Amino acid sequence: MTINEYFKTYYKIISTGNLDELNDYFHTNSPFLGGIKQQYEAIRKQLDFNITLESIELVSKLDDLLVIRDRILFEGQKGDEVKRNFSGNLHVMIKENDSWKLQSTTCLSVEQA
Repeated sequence: MTINEYFKTYYKIISTGNLDELNDYFHTNSPFLGGIKQQYEAIRKQLDFNITLESIELVSKLDDLLVIRDRILFEGQKGDEVKRNFSGNLHVMIKENDSWKLQSTTCLSVEQA
C-alpha cells in the first residue's frame, strides 16, 4: 500500500467507517489512538463530515521512521450549515512488524476553504 492509499483509507475510516479500524493504523505503543477516536466520535455526534486528502508528501525517511505532511479538505454539515476548511498535518510513522504505523499526528494549520 502506498502512503497516498494509506492516508486516503485512513481519512475514509475517520469520515464514515468504524473507528475501531483505526487500531490497524496506529502503532501499539502510540498514546494518541484513544484521543483520536474520542475526538472524531464527538465530531460525528455534532455533524456529518467528509475528509478528502488533497496532497501528501514524504518529508523525511529513516530506516524505522517516516515523517509525512498532508493537506486535507474537511467538509462538515449540520442541517443547512456547511463548514469547509483546509488543514495541514504532520504525521510520524514508525515500523511495527515490518509495517508502517502512525505514532502521532499534529495539525500544522487550518484555513477556511
